[in-house]
Amino acid sequence: MDPAKILQIITNSTWMVTRLVGSEPVEFQQPHYVIDVPENTTRDLLLQLTARVNQQGAPLKFRIKEGNDVGLFTLDSSNGRLSLLKPLDFEKMQQHDLVVEAVSGEARSEARVIVRVLDVNDHAPVFPRTFHEAQITEEDNRHLPKTILTVRAKDGDSGEHGQLRYRIVGDIVGGNVSASAFSIDPTSGAIHLLRALDRDPPHGRAQWRLQIVASDGTQEDAMTVQVNVKDVNDNAPYFPHAIVNTTISEDTPQGTSVVRMLATDQDDPYEGHNAQLVYSLEKNVIDETSGNPIFAVDSQLGLITTAVCCLDREKTQRYALHIVATDGGGLKGTGTVLVEVTDVNDVLPKFSRSEWTLDVSENLTPDDPLATLTVVDLDVSNNFAFRVVPGSGHGWHIFRIEGKRSGGPGGDLRSTTPLDYENPDHRQGFRFKVQVTDIGGENWQDKHHVDSAWVNLNLVDVNDNNPTFIKQEAHLTLPEDTPVGTHLATFTAKDLDGGGHSNITYVISPTSDPAGQFDVDESGVVRLVGGLDRETEAAHTVLVWAVDGGLPPRTATATLTVNVTDVNDNPPFLAEPREVEVQENADPQMVAQVKLGDADDWRQGHGPPFSISLDPRAPPHITAALRVTSDQKGDEGRGVGMVWTRTALDREERLALLVPLVVGDAGALSATVTLTLHIADLNDNPMTPASKTVTVRTVQPQVASVPLGRVYVKDPDDWLATTKTYSWATAHPGFSLNSSTGHLTMEPHTSDGRYELAFVVNDASQGQLGVTANVTVDVTSLSPRDVTHATPLTLAANPYHVVREEEDGTSVLKRLVTAARAWVGGGGVGVRVVTVQPLEGSTTPATRVWLVSPGITSLHHILLHRKEELGNMLGVTVQDVGVGTCDETASHNTTHEAVHEAIQGGTSCVGGCLARAVLNEGFSLVDASTSAMVGPVVGVATGCGCGRSVLPTLTTCTPNTCLNGGRCLPISTGARCICPHGTWGSRCKILIRHFEGGGGGGIDHGDPSDVDNSAADEPDTWGGWAWVTSIPPCPDIHISLEVLTSSEDATLLYSGPDHLAPPPGGIASDVVMLELRGGRPSLLLDLGGGPVTLALHASYSLADSAWHRIDLIWKDELVEMIVDLCSGGSIDGPRSSTSRSGQSTSNPSKNPPPVPPDAHTCRGAARLPRATRVLNTPQPLQVGGFAHPPPAHTVYGWPEPLQSRSLNGCVRKLRVNGELMDLGSGALSHRSVPGCSAVDCASSGLQCGIHARCQGSPGHLRCECQPGWMGSSCATPTTPTTFHLNSFVKLALSFTPLGYTTSVSLRFRTWQRRGDLVLLSSQDGRDRFLVQLVGGRACVLLQLHPDPPRSLCLTQAQLTDGSWHHLVATRHGSATFLTADDGDGELYNASVSLEGRQLLAVDRQDGVYVGGSPEYVGLALFNIHGDFHDGCVDDVRISGQGVQLPPVAANKSAWSQVSVTKGVEQGCQGPPSCANVTCRAPLSCIDTWRSYHCGCGEGQLLSEARDSCEDVDECEWAPCLHGGTCLNAHPGYVCVCPSGFSGRHCHLPDAGDTSLKLSLAALVAIVVWCTFLFLLICAFLLHQHHRRSALRRGMADGKETSVNCKEQVTPPCSHTPNLLELQLLKPPKANGQPACNKNPNIADVDVLQVDAASVTSSLEEQRRCGATVASPDTNRDTCRREDKHKKGNLNGASRGGTNNPPGGDDLRNYAYEGEGSSPGSLSSCLESCSGSAKFLGGFREVAHMLES
Repeated sequence: MDPAKILQIITNSTWMVTRLVGSEPVEFQQPHYVIDVPENTTRDLLLQLTARVNQQGAPLKFRIKEGNDVGLFTLDSSNGRLSLLKPLDFEKMQQHDLVVEAVSGEARSEARVIVRVLDVNDHAPVFPRTFHEAQITEEDNRHLPKTILTVRAKDGDSGEHGQLRYRIVGDIVGGNVSASAFSIDPTSGAIHLLRALDRDPPHGRAQWRLQIVASDGTQEDAMTVQVNVKDVNDNAPYFPHAIVNTTISEDTPQGTSVVRMLATDQDDPYEGHNAQLVYSLEKNVIDETSGNPIFAVDSQLGLITTAVCCLDREKTQRYALHIVATDGGGLKGTGTVLVEVTDVNDVLPKFSRSEWTLDVSENLTPDDPLATLTVVDLDVSNNFAFRVVPGSGHGWHIFRIEGKRSGGPGGDLRSTTPLDYENPDHRQGFRFKVQVTDIGGENWQDKHHVDSAWVNLNLVDVNDNNPTFIKQEAHLTLPEDTPVGTHLATFTAKDLDGGGHSNITYVISPTSDPAGQFDVDESGVVRLVGGLDRETEAAHTVLVWAVDGGLPPRTATATLTVNVTDVNDNPPFLAEPREVEVQENADPQMVAQVKLGDADDWRQGHGPPFSISLDPRAPPHITAALRVTSDQKGDEGRGVGMVWTRTALDREERLALLVPLVVGDAGALSATVTLTLHIADLNDNPMTPASKTVTVRTVQPQVASVPLGRVYVKDPDDWLATTKTYSWATAHPGFSLNSSTGHLTMEPHTSDGRYELAFVVNDASQGQLGVTANVTVDVTSLSPRDVTHATPLTLAANPYHVVREEEDGTSVLKRLVTAARAWVGGGGVGVRVVTVQPLEGSTTPATRVWLVSPGITSLHHILLHRKEELGNMLGVTVQDVGVGTCDETASHNTTHEAVHEAIQGGTSCVGGCLARAVLNEGFSLVDASTSAMVGPVVGVATGCGCGRSVLPTLTTCTPNTCLNGGRCLPISTGARCICPHGTWGSRCKILIRHFEGGGGGGIDHGDPSDVDNSAADEPDTWGGWAWVTSIPPCPDIHISLEVLTSSEDATLLYSGPDHLAPPPGGIASDVVMLELRGGRPSLLLDLGGGPVTLALHASYSLADSAWHRIDLIWKDELVEMIVDLCSGGSIDGPRSSTSRSGQSTSNPSKNPPPVPPDAHTCRGAARLPRATRVLNTPQPLQVGGFAHPPPAHTVYGWPEPLQSRSLNGCVRKLRVNGELMDLGSGALSHRSVPGCSAVDCASSGLQCGIHARCQGSPGHLRCECQPGWMGSSCATPTTPTTFHLNSFVKLALSFTPLGYTTSVSLRFRTWQRRGDLVLLSSQDGRDRFLVQLVGGRACVLLQLHPDPPRSLCLTQAQLTDGSWHHLVATRHGSATFLTADDGDGELYNASVSLEGRQLLAVDRQDGVYVGGSPEYVGLALFNIHGDFHDGCVDDVRISGQGVQLPPVAANKSAWSQVSVTKGVEQGCQGPPSCANVTCRAPLSCIDTWRSYHCGCGEGQLLSEARDSCEDVDECEWAPCLHGGTCLNAHPGYVCVCPSGFSGRHCHLPDAGDTSLKLSLAALVAIVVWCTFLFLLICAFLLHQHHRRSALRRGMADGKETSVNCKEQVTPPCSHTPNLLELQLLKPPKANGQPACNKNPNIADVDVLQVDAASVTSSLEEQRRCGATVASPDTNRDTCRREDKHKKGNLNGASRGGTNNPPGGDDLRNYAYEGEGSSPGSLSSCLESCSGSAKFLGGFREVAHMLES
């Protein structure tokens, strides 16, 4: 104890004792003492007791009287010190009461001492158990938080030090505080679970060991609580590696281990079967031969083994297995095993042919491969070696084979020495055997690895030797009168080529003999064929060419020099003057001194002196008026003649005198020449009244004054005398007159018509006043298009002669128009003169007359065809028809920079040239006295540049907009054509035509009555032909056509010079001619630089009555010809799944192994002469034969005569630079008709519906559904699929597409500008054929590894406009083709490049995607490449087979199966775009599928005041074909079709289910019936009014108790019997448009009738419609909505049972006729639009009766 404290106690005690003693004998200082002593205090002084003793003498003693029973205290008796003997224990006794006594003698005193024990924390808490264990179930989240265990500790202390607090200090297992999962009540020790626990990894734990601490504030104790988490089966097994790659050899035996796949299950393996796994294969691979699985898996070990022996890598290179691990609770985990089958060299290498026949050019060097002998060996572990078998045949030792350095397997055959056709040993050809082995060149005896083939190699002579003349020069001197036919010289040439037997043709160089005076025959004999004329040319240097038959030909030149000596064969001629003038009424005088000249050689006496005299045979009026004298000394002794008048001459009697003079030279050669003596006028005659007709052609709008010529009066004198004055008899405001000159002018904006104008002419010199002159002005206005589309004719006459009226009232111009109208037809008004104007730049008088015939596209061809006949009729030579050739050196009107550079460099146009008619300013006036012609000035503009053929945009209706009887109809977006059945495209083209050969049988003779009469008077010796538009003068030309014929020899195409003599000024030899020779195609092409011939020796004949395609391409000085796109046979594709035929077809899934076609038999090329660019000929392209005899080949320098053999067969799809040529009724033709009965399904007994088209060749015809239609009769619309964001469809094909040919067709609509539509790829993904949208344009991408990708786009066509479009992408090898919609012009593009790899092996299981291709990372979808979204796809066909798209039920296909889909749904509906759109009045919102515009709607236009929408009367444009009657509606129109025709525009023959086939009388009868029925119904409704009201009130009373089949409270499902209801229908909207386009002449009335026999039928119908109804009206609406889906609406409805007709904006409804679809018959319309209602009794029958 603290000493200071002890001292204080002693002091206090002493003081107290002192006080006590002071009052008692013995008295303690105080009666009570309280002492606090901490427990466990050792021996110590507690208290010093003192007492006061009043009595002296007696000792004072102290003792403990009570309370020290256990001897804890001691009290010193002498000094009163109270001490502690033993430690005190607070837990035993908290207070000790002692009674102490002080004794002094007898005196005693007591005091009480209370010793309070102060507690000391001397006991630590103690847990009874140091370890507790509890168990909870994982993932049990019930009643949280909840108590799982209560722990308690004990503490020896009491009181404050005995109060314990509990806490959790950590998790022994995890080493972290687990407060988030557990908590403990600090007072009670209750442990709480705060959240559900997860037992399983990676985040769960099986045990929790909690350390619990109890503390009394100073001391503490700890214990462990182990919480065991009981497992539940909440974890599916998984494979640590989701995708495992492994390899296995293809010769692995059965039962070989492939890989062991061990899955992990995080559940407790000791808890039941939660983690006991069973393995299985979910997606095994089936052996096609045995039908057994190829792989097996041990269900316990997960070991995958082979189940068959053995694998075939050549058949399947890679397997994808899906292994599934299943635990005891049924949870599954999936893994993928990719088994790569490694190759074993177990396949025999095979040459692709057992015998090769090669035609090899002799000019190939030993380094050049002669041919590639391709090998088919599907192994990849090959070690190919090749050899020529020693001693196997002739020439084996001079050839070797080396393995290909790149590409597929094969050997390049090369020569060891140069080949030479001129070597006789080489010329006979070679035959030897070659071998290939795939195990190296060490063991050629192993028959299991060696294959052999024979090679027949024939050398092809290359024109590598020039012909050689034996004699190269000859010199002759000939008199100019040498007779024609004289043998001049013989030039003989030899050529080493061809074994010395080369065919040599001898030709006179046209430039050395421009007049054609010399000729050489086939033996080299040169003869004189034209007279010599020394005066024209005194010497001739004639070049004789020896041309061999090679390609390109080689020539040798020999020179024949002919000097021409003079013969006196030219009489004298008038040197000067040739014309003289004398005044009329003049006295006799000398009027001329005539000098003569002579072209002969005067040195030989063939000249002067000359003699001259008046011809004694001169007419009497000449001899009476003139005399001639001669002066021999005049003109330096040459002699002159003097002409004298005998009397005065009168001009009104004769304007001129032609004086015949006899002239002679010194050689007594004489001739008669003419001197023209003009008589000058004097105004000495009076004038008389006259009339004049002026024909005027103006251009709309006429904004300038038009000159009409001079007012004409008849006056023998020269009436141009200035003494005349002119004035109006009656003035006209539209015309003005110059009173001095008499010139008449028409004012601007004068309307069309005939104007009779009267004038008065005065002549003061004659004293004449008031002479009348009448002028008739006939004014006709033309459109600018009429002018620029006019056809010019060039006549060899001056314009005055062409316009001047002759005495009989005719003129050259009138005869021209009359003849043209007779040939064109049109009742005398079909042809108009546009203008007549002189031809500028012509050295001789020439006139260009421009004619136009609106609606006649072949006027140019008709006039050109009749050119020779027309010249004979006119009495004037027709020099040319058309604008002529373009100027290849033009340097204007071009935008190509390359052309500008070429022009600046002095070269000609490199991008082609243009020649077209242009309208210039001003007017052309030809005044011919009594007649005059006034028209616009039309010129011919030429320039550089040549664009791709682009079809005219249908913006306005013109006479030539729609072809073949189509009608043009203006619409809000421009114009559209209403096309007859059987035509094609937006302009109603006909793409197929039959040609009747020049005799004999054939495929199809056609109907003679159908032959075009425009050429019907041709002689029967000529076969059929047709003319189409000329080939444009472009440097890049691609012509393609398909031909079907049995003719071995036939002309297919010709464009070049005609049979007439070439015009003066040079010979244009440009020509293209394609023909069949022996069934093989042959080409002659000359672009002005020399002819090139090209022939293909195909392995098969094209004259096999099957369709074959021929492509001609020339560009970059190279011409190429391809047959059937090297597909090896007919171009007509295989039968598709959307077709039907009467013939059996092979299974497309069993295709032969792909072998590339032999290119040298289907493709040929030749170099064009340098600097040749374009085919510059204005002649039409003649198809099927010649319209006239072919021109002479010698005139144009062609190698051989042209053979005219008419085609007996059919031509279709003739395309020039993308534009389809119209082969219909507008083509000028003879013995040729549109169509081809040989491939007409109907004539073969195969009926194709209106939604199918006939395809195939004779004997193999089939009906193929048009895009958007399916089914056996092509009457069921296909169901589109909508693609949302991140969507795609993966397909598995049940057939294998051909390796060389692939086609993809589909329909789509979207506003999005990018996305992949269809992708076909190989198994490794390196080869692909992709149809996609790029920047709003359709493109196709082809990549055949290792070649770079090739892309082809429709760059001019914008297809992402929200409308349906049909897209077809095709490949033949590496050639690609892309078409959209009708595939014409800008909707077509092609790339015909057959280089590099040609085969594409499509992975039919994993290589076909629609809408994008997914990319996976593991099993998770990472990205979709080329995501096509916010659009629809429909009717996808691959290689002609329709494939399946979701929904599967609607689009069934036997050729494919949907494997995976994402983000797609059925249909192609868009949200209503006009929901929140308000348009400015009077416009309304027009929904255009996910877009809109403000307009007046179909059939209406905005008024001129722009304040209302006015109905358009479409009937003004006669939209109904075949005599149909048009009835205007509001909006729209209705066509009432005659018998035999149907459709909205009566364009369909015999298709009664799609047309309102009613006569006008029948329609009136229907209206009467409807009126009667309407009145009857109204009367009946009035009668039933009260009963209906009562019934409805009764129905309302039971609403609360009616329950439908789904236990929902509804109104009663009943329908009142005998109740007729009349309700005006409001058709449901689809995208803002009416869903049912009814006949506007039939009221929108829904007539319902309820069977009175039973109410049950109405209840059943309500249940069928979805029985939750509010009233009968609601029920009817519900049923109507259902029936709308069942029956469809009027758009495209067919009585054949179409379930899902296309919407009104569907391309299938247009057939290129524009907007809307064909209405159905009356009965079908009423059935489609009336919902589920029943017709009033008998009315349906009446409708059907009227329809029939």
